[in-house]
Amino acid sequence: MNQHVDRRALLSSSAVATAALAVAGANQGAGAGGTQASGVSPELQGLIEAKHAAYARFIAAIDVATELEDAYLPKTAELFIPLSIGGGQSRTLRYGDLDEVEADLRDEIKRRYAEQQQKLAALAKVAPDLGKQSTTALRKAEQTDLRTLKRLIKEERARRSAVGLEQAINERNEACDAERYSLNAVCAYRCTTMEEHRVKSQFLMEFATGKYGDLQSEDIDALLWSFLPVEALEAAVEAVEGGVA
Repeated sequence: MNQHVDRRALLSSSAVATAALAVAGANQGAGAGGTQASGVSPELQGLIEAKHAAYARFIAAIDVATELEDAYLPKTAELFIPLSIGGGQSRTLRYGDLDEVEADLRDEIKRRYAEQQQKLAALAKVAPDLGKQSTTALRKAEQTDLRTLKRLIKEERARRSAVGLEQAINERNEACDAERYSLNAVCAYRCTTMEEHRVKSQFLMEFATGKYGDLQSEDIDALLWSFLPVEALEAAVEAVEGGVA
């Protein structure tokens, strides 16, 4: 499962969600009637339902994107960048979105030119002027190849958009993020009754035991923090944000 959600964002969102749930629970405490009597709050029920809905959206998005990938991209499809220093650099287009393809190719092109630059070190010692000219030419060639990469990525993105593949991949990524957030929200929920603990545990055993995916580190953090007072989590979030700043 792709990871588009960073840990700090999840930690911060957990604190916000926890505070919001606490306020909502207080407002609904009186008159909740049958729901409170059951021992499971509407908030927990809603979070679990949201997780089911997010998972269904993710699976549907995978199906649509995979069908379009199969139709548009053969398994041997790749993007090839000819290099000014000879040869070229390629990357498969079949797996991963274009941002990942572009980043990988950019890193590889820069690595290839760095290797060539190291070979000029000896020349610079023997003939400084020639070495300087060669270095300048090498840098210009690298920039030319990187511009070629950018142009080819733009053209490939336009071709994908024309058949709906780019949109389908974006939806798959967004659905993946939403599914990850929804699972983390369940982990972060603070149970107030033994019945809530039972329902939450049963849900996590079903959705976090390998069949649908495992808990990530940020989910485990949220789950553990859910057993501590809200103040402790808020202090931890402030400490993290202070350290980043």
